[in-house]
Amino acid sequence: MKNSRLIVLMFFTLLLACSQHNDTLPGGADGKLRIKTATVSRADMADTVRFYGRVSLRYESLLASQFDGRLSGFSLLPGDQVAKEQKIGEIIPPQREALLQVLPQMDARLRPLLLKQIKTIPLTSPLAGSVLKVFRHNGDVLQKGEAIVHIGDLSILDVYGDLPLKALPQARHLKEIQVHFIDFPHPDMALKVAAVAGGVDRQKQTVAIRLTLPNPDGLFRPGMIVRMFFPGERHRNVLTIPRSALLEHEGLYSAFVVKNNIVEERVLKIGIKDDRRIEVLAGLKEGERVATQKAYSLTDGMEVVVE
Repeated sequence: MKNSRLIVLMFFTLLLACSQHNDTLPGGADGKLRIKTATVSRADMADTVRFYGRVSLRYESLLASQFDGRLSGFSLLPGDQVAKEQKIGEIIPPQREALLQVLPQMDARLRPLLLKQIKTIPLTSPLAGSVLKVFRHNGDVLQKGEAIVHIGDLSILDVYGDLPLKALPQARHLKEIQVHFIDFPHPDMALKVAAVAGGVDRQKQTVAIRLTLPNPDGLFRPGMIVRMFFPGERHRNVLTIPRSALLEHEGLYSAFVVKNNIVEERVLKIGIKDDRRIEVLAGLKEGERVATQKAYSLTDGMEVVVE
């Protein structure tokens, strides 16, 4: 009796396992992969020229000492604001420091005259802006030409980009270019084209382009990375497929054509690509159907079920 119950239990366990195995097959119990397809059709395609750039200061100053001496009266820190021609410290020449040490021993009537002969040298900001970096601090002994503080005007900035040389003819006529900020939550902006460089970077085959970035609220910072883009060529009534149908392997493009539930891999030559569709220059015909789902799971000659 116990053996009979054991046999029945084993039978139902085996039946359940088989049922679960069938459920895990890619296309169901028949083992055929179930896919979706789309028709190769004609449409107008517009290329988008994309390249990267960086936010930079337009007005900045690396303030340095013009004389040997000791830095005095200097208290700036990064983030402080300064006005144009604001006194931010002074340089005490070595001769004045030596004079101050012996001054108490001199005739009191000579002291004012000597102090006028060897004066301190005021240190003033050449522009209004923000303190970006402090190199030396109050009391430091400086040599002539040594950097003290970096000041930059954040109210107006520039965006420099490396424009691909092939896009230069189109960019020359643009008044604005769209800018997307990488890793910074801000809507895309249309910025004015300020200048296009006359020279070419021979190694990268790019041309420097400069955009104007107004920054009255101080929201943007030098060093931010941006993606720049603008409409490029427009191709009318060309063969297209959904982007999900395109396969790429080691620089070669292909797609799977589905006919009578059998897939055939075709090598493609493509043109314009956007976020939704791909222009096909060679490899497909209008009206053919291509796999748009599970394409990377297919192999040439595989039988499938089209949903």
